[in-house]
Amino acid sequence: MNQDYVEKFSQVPLFEGLERTEIADLLRITENVEAKEGELIVRQGTPGDGFYVIGAGTFEVLKSGKKDEVLARLEDLSSFGEMSLVTEDERSASVMCVAAGRLKRFPKDKFQALIDEGNLTAFKVVRNMCRLLARRLAASDHRLIDN
Repeated sequence: MNQDYVEKFSQVPLFEGLERTEIADLLRITENVEAKEGELIVRQGTPGDGFYVIGAGTFEVLKSGKKDEVLARLEDLSSFGEMSLVTEDERSASVMCVAAGRLKRFPKDKFQALIDEGNLTAFKVVRNMCRLLARRLAASDHRLIDN
């Protein structure tokens, strides 16, 4: 696998602290997804089937409810859908492509198999995911307190 390509993914927060060889091993389980403008990548309320890392393009995280809301705008090397790796809950938001791009999809079943095998790299990703989710929760708490 191309070293520059693997190096690019070392900038993904979920892969923080991973060696290039560990990232390359993880990339072997991925699927490439081409996204067109206006395409819904994941839909709120559906079962989570994996997480995604943005290789190119722009995506919006959308929450449907009493009023539809854009929660975030994501670009290169951002990720979404991580919670599907640790919970059986339905997706909490939708993600739509707003500028054509490419994604790497990490299928839940393949990632879960790594965890079941005791793969240390998979556990490192889960640890990083916990850190990321804790930061998001703290930021959400601050927004609620400030309002």
